[in-house]
Amino acid sequence: MRRARLACLCACLTVVLFPACQQAAEDEAKPAAAAPPPAGQPTPKLRLPEGQHAHHQHEGMGMDLDGAVMNENTEKLPQDCLKIAGDVEITVKTGKKYARQYPGKMFSYDRNEWEAGPCTRVKLTFINEDPVRHQWMMHGLPMYLYPQAMFHIEVTGPAQKTGTFILPSTKRTYFVHCDIAQHMEKGMKGQLKVAGGDGDLLSIPGIVGDRYPDRYEVGDWGWPVALAAGFAGLLGVGLTFWFGRKAAQSSRSEAP
Repeated sequence: MRRARLACLCACLTVVLFPACQQAAEDEAKPAAAAPPPAGQPTPKLRLPEGQHAHHQHEGMGMDLDGAVMNENTEKLPQDCLKIAGDVEITVKTGKKYARQYPGKMFSYDRNEWEAGPCTRVKLTFINEDPVRHQWMMHGLPMYLYPQAMFHIEVTGPAQKTGTFILPSTKRTYFVHCDIAQHMEKGMKGQLKVAGGDGDLLSIPGIVGDRYPDRYEVGDWGWPVALAAGFAGLLGVGLTFWFGRKAAQSSRSEAP
């Protein structure tokens, strides 16, 4: 009996004390919270481990509340370049208003084609004029310099970001687009040509027509539809007048 009571007491103490001890150990293992900055000083920017952020692992990563620049490269030369041949500055604007000239499109860049020379260092400024997130993402760059073979600028709303990359010497046309869901399908794609490029890419608004274009023409059914609508309208007016007369006659015949 005494042993049973002792076992019961030990079990009760375990249930009561173990959670408290575990919580104390967890609290001790947590890093101390950073002290707030002194009054009058700006809040320090969030710093992530080099090459990491919430979704990818990239070198040359810069991020703040306005957006992000991924895989920026200002100095490392492609293997086929002996030196930087020159510097080019490109400004790209994006917004709904630039898509008005393309039927069926919702978003677009202000231009959908850009050019640069071989081994050129490109400084690109991306200006977002919409209240939604947009991207300027270019594919096909050397993977030994650019993870996932891409250079990427993203702006979260009405703001701008600037990033730099260095092009190889190959005569080539690079694909550019916005990777936000449905933005590319709704018009946000373009091309960057190095040394004139090696041709045009498919379905670039204003440069190459859509493979399956949207059509809004009335076509050969315009006149028949218009005549049918006119006839239906006249028939409706005539029936309304006829039923009105019948109702009036019925009312007069029922009057004492």
